[in-house]
Amino acid sequence: MTNDPPPTTLATDTPSDARARRRSRLTALWVLFGAVLGALLIDQISKEIALHALLTGPTTLAGVRLQLVANRGILLGIPAPTGLVVLATLGVVIAALWSARGARWTTSLAYGLLAGGALGNLVDRFQDRHFFPSAAVVDWISMGRITFNLADVFLVGGVALLLFLPDARDADKTPRKPAGSFLDEAQGFI
Repeated sequence: MTNDPPPTTLATDTPSDARARRRSRLTALWVLFGAVLGALLIDQISKEIALHALLTGPTTLAGVRLQLVANRGILLGIPAPTGLVVLATLGVVIAALWSARGARWTTSLAYGLLAGGALGNLVDRFQDRHFFPSAAVVDWISMGRITFNLADVFLVGGVALLLFLPDARDADKTPRKPAGSFLDEAQGFI
């Protein structure tokens, strides 16, 4: 007896079952990339607005202090070399995208938010803003000692979804096809 996962196509499957599975995988893929792109765009647009609106100084909106902070570190401003931050971020993004393969759409959403948030902060490190320090993440939402941005919100939201969604927690109980080549995977979506 081997530990190989069961095949995704059973002998009793009908063509409509196979189409439904393909449609489900395609939906999950669209949700994944939509979440990545949406999180990245919303984060970058919000940072541009914050950079221009808060140049004159901090302000308060609905009880939340808004102020610009150049964060050169990682989570909560913990110092780290830029190269290490870039490699760690790319590792998180690749792991999230890889883990979302074959997942349900809700799990794909969680991984997409996680990857989009990580990319949002990574993009900041390579942007040259003439009035903002280079290689720094734009943090602008201040709550006590913590200042963060929407990319951080997306990151935490993605992790929270993975922790609390039954689909994400039970993902290891669903049969998955063994990893194949990129072309094998792409053919599953066509």
